[in-house]
Parts: sequence; structure tokens; C-alpha cells
Amino acid sequence: MKKITFFLLAGFILWALPAGANMTQIKAYKDAYPDTKPKCVDCHVDKMPKKDDGAHELNDYGKAVAKAAQTAKLDKATSDTYKSVGSIEDFAKKAVTK
Repeated sequence: MKKITFFLLAGFILWALPAGANMTQIKAYKDAYPDTKPKCVDCHVDKMPKKDDGAHELNDYGKAVAKAAQTAKLDKATSDTYKSVGSIEDFAKKAVTK
């Protein structure tokens, strides 16, 4: 019984690890825009990106955030990065008017 519990717990931990970076990004976005509920599709092309390769195709907003983070010489976007790009809604409005 202990072995089964151990393997189930270890499997859950390994399954949850890749989501850590996503939760970090969601937390950074929510720090910048507290009244929002960001979703994967807000930054990625796919509604539910696969965890296989670790890299997911970014949409225009995701590319803008990645570029802003790279310009600021950051490994990952921070709340300041999201503020510099603007909210998802503001970015979408700007794209429509162009």
C-alpha cells in the first residue's frame, strides 16, 4: 500500500511540475491586472497547449510579451513586462484598430 501511495504521489508531482511556469506567468499577469482571469489561449495559439515539447506557439499577444521580456533581458515575463505590453483586452483593441 505504501508503494502505491508513493508512486501516485510521485506521479502527481511530476505531472504538476510543468504547470509551475504557467502558474508563475498567470500570477505575474494577475499582479499587473488583479481583476482578470487569464487563460492559455490569451497568450498561445492553442486553447490547451500540449506539454510534450515544453514550447508552445505564441499568438500575437504572447509574442509581444516575450519580446518585451527579451528586451528587458529577462528569462520570463514579470508583472512589469505585462504592464509595458498592456492588458490582453487593450492589446486586442489596438490590433483591431490597426
